Amino acid sequence: MSGRVKVAVGVLGGAAAGAAAGLLFAPRSGAALRRDLRRSADRMGRRATRLYEDASETIKDWALQGARAIDHASEVADRIAEQVGR
Repeated sequence: MSGRVKVAVGVLGGAAAGAAAGLLFAPRSGAALRRDLRRSADRMGRRATRLYEDASETIKDWALQGARAIDHASEVADRIAEQVGR
């Protein structure tokens, strides 16, 4: 797991714990508390989705860069093989 992912997971976990603690200790009615918890869960879900999408895009970019590097290395190896075979 990369450093950025660890930080993101830590931030999300801390936000969830802080939100839950704040909501549980705040003087609210049961209905208001449930509504606030639902809203917090929705926000965290959207954040997690964005993080997943960003990570997915980054991995796709890395895969594409790796494939390009392999193609380039293969082309170079073919040229070297042609020159050595002369």
